[in-house]
Amino acid sequence: MSKANITTLEAARCLSLLEAAAEPIVAAKLAEKLRLAGSRESQRRHVRALVKYLRKNGSHIVATLTDGYWLTKEDDIWRDYLEGKAIDAKRILGETYKRKKIAGSKGQGLLFETRVCCGVATCGVS
Repeated sequence: MSKANITTLEAARCLSLLEAAAEPIVAAKLAEKLRLAGSRESQRRHVRALVKYLRKNGSHIVATLTDGYWLTKEDDIWRDYLEGKAIDAKRILGETYKRKKIAGSKGQGLLFETRVCCGVATCGVS
């Protein structure tokens, strides 16, 4: 996988789009407006790299899985966003540690969920 080459002009255009947006913008729409080449997935990766670059340089860009990216000037929103990311990272690390520990003691088969929950019912899966 090649690393995205971010230019300052491209970053400035992305920031300008986010500043002008009246609502959050999904990565695919940003890629389209920035005229990024490549597959859908490489475009999304490039947008994520642009956002990472802009955040590193002080832009408060918030993101959700469903709504997309938006620029905030409110410190409370930015602080809540960063706190939420830290909590998510801790949860993911904890789950990874737990699964790794199970795999080490009982085999890799236990890494995969063997039961499906539907409402209040739980069924085994073969």
